[in-house]
Amino acid sequence: MPDQNRRYLISEKQVRAAVLLGTVGMAALVALIFFLATSKPKGTFQVLDGSVFQNQLNSAVASITGYEDLGGGKARIDINQAMALVAQRGVVQPGFFDATAAAAAPAAAAGAPTAAGAPAVGAPATAAPAAGAATQTAATLDGEALFVSTCSACHQATGQGIPMAFPPLAGHAPDLYKADRDFPLDAVVFGMQGSISVANMTYNGVMPSHLQLQDAEIAAILDYVMKAWGNEANLPADYSPYTADDVAATRAKMLTMSEVHDARAAAGLQ
Repeated sequence: MPDQNRRYLISEKQVRAAVLLGTVGMAALVALIFFLATSKPKGTFQVLDGSVFQNQLNSAVASITGYEDLGGGKARIDINQAMALVAQRGVVQPGFFDATAAAAAPAAAAGAPTAAGAPAVGAPATAAPAAGAATQTAATLDGEALFVSTCSACHQATGQGIPMAFPPLAGHAPDLYKADRDFPLDAVVFGMQGSISVANMTYNGVMPSHLQLQDAEIAAILDYVMKAWGNEANLPADYSPYTADDVAATRAKMLTMSEVHDARAAAGLQ
């Protein structure tokens, strides 16, 4: 006959005790988590004193001059002053894209002027400004090569520009000169931003500044533009070629792109 008196390793009473203990433990764990989640930190927040940092900052910039505070944490500084500060901090031969070097290198290698596929307008390069560039004059520089290497990516080597993107200089540059001889200087040196109209076509973009170029280089480019593509025939009889001194005087204005656009309108140009 089957054994009617079976014995189990765990009794019914022990199972009930284990379930009860597990339930109690789970409830205690939930209570602890709830307590930790809802309890407020006993520490206090302390506002740091920023006066020490501000005093150090004021002391660091106290010796910097030649800049205009525009407010809102912005300032405007003359490019020559900025480069002098960079040099003071140990940067050897700080410089930007040099149109003379860019134009001379391909010409020396191929025996011909630089092709129209030069770097984009204002593109920086690692090469330092050519030696002796400061002593050059606009008359001794190749204005065409400088224009091709610096400006043709937008205005094209033919001066025709790109419709609805970049305005033409052919047939238009003399109008700029006759309206205000200083305006072409302002536009090339500082750039311009805003809507303009040329030959009944609207252009609304940004022309970059070319502060990185040498004074004589900018003068040579402008003089070339005024005489190229048949423009010379539309110049006034008293046309005066641009010089490095003209560019140097323009740099001192420290105009913004918007101010250059306002100067165009003030000259009676659309």
